[in-house]
Amino acid sequence: MAKKHFLQPLLPGFHTHLTIPVAFFSKHIQGRNDQKTTAKLRSDTSEKTWEVKKTEDEGRRLTDGWKEFALAHDLRVGDVLIFRLEKDMTFHVTLFGPSCCEIQYDSSCLADKNNIQRKINLKKKNPKREAECSSSDPSCFLGNVMPSTLRYDSLNLPMSFVRANGLETRCGEIVLMNEKGRSWTLTLKPRQCGRSRITGGWRGFCSANGLKAGDLFTFKLIKRGATLVLLLKSPSQQEDEGSEADEEIESLSTESDSHDEESNQDEKRRISIWKASSSPSLNRFVTLTLKPYNVTKCILFLPKPFTDLHGITVGTKMSLLDKQGVKWCTKLRSEGKRIRMAGGWKGFFKANCVKTGESIKLKLIWEDDTSCVLKFYSKVE
Repeated sequence: MAKKHFLQPLLPGFHTHLTIPVAFFSKHIQGRNDQKTTAKLRSDTSEKTWEVKKTEDEGRRLTDGWKEFALAHDLRVGDVLIFRLEKDMTFHVTLFGPSCCEIQYDSSCLADKNNIQRKINLKKKNPKREAECSSSDPSCFLGNVMPSTLRYDSLNLPMSFVRANGLETRCGEIVLMNEKGRSWTLTLKPRQCGRSRITGGWRGFCSANGLKAGDLFTFKLIKRGATLVLLLKSPSQQEDEGSEADEEIESLSTESDSHDEESNQDEKRRISIWKASSSPSLNRFVTLTLKPYNVTKCILFLPKPFTDLHGITVGTKMSLLDKQGVKWCTKLRSEGKRIRMAGGWKGFFKANCVKTGESIKLKLIWEDDTSCVLKFYSKVE
């Protein structure tokens, strides 16, 4: 008998709930387990089984207990989960990172949910697809449709991709092509710090290919010469093509990363310090230092590369979560090209015992499309 699966990419705000796809629910659950008010989730990372409440949408939405499962497995935006229905509303969950590599965990860390360390297992389900386009292939890069890329109608190419393919000084036309062969001609412009940017049509390309804010995508450079050609490859399409014939997988849309960094001289030093890695999962962390003038002038700015990368604007609702789990509300205000926090942050720093001159690391967690939390992660020595 065929196994029953569905694939779920994690979008911003995924911590609040998870919704079972309509097609999967109506085919495998509806009318069979309607009386059950909970579902059970288990994974290979531990022997524990998580009980999750079913609510709303005829029981398709998993709520109470889902957040605990997500935090225990250190799930992140862009991760892809495969849910295998076993029996009596029990799901076995397999966890993959944004590049579709299976996530492995240090066994010593599983007992400490606050200090889980993820490792990526480079063995993939489909070696043929890996050979064609893998995370180690310099002709490929994985990106995320950030709100800011749509707002500014442009996409920054990763520095590692630009350098690996000798594109630092390339400019002119660049062609984006989907897997059906349809193409769009855009403009490639070099930037400072070894980056390049695609402009003049990125928003239209995303719209035509069903890419929305938060969606993941993969591009492969398939033609160099006078005109560069990038072929769009969707992570969900790669997963579907790699599934075995005896497995039934019902797929949703895909999800998550990339955008603007300030290139003027005043910002260069902050950018080099903040951007320890081009990895979007690492850049979900931001370090803030409490300086004397922050206290005397009651002003605290968020690093511009951080707000640009994640599309954080004055319209974003933000709160701060201290180490005791207490939320501190703050409002975002613009000052020039930068964004500062107004209110809440002083009490937050005090609650975390941060003194003048000390630095702390915060983790960005999106609750929905317009609301986010900066969670205390650790002090920086």
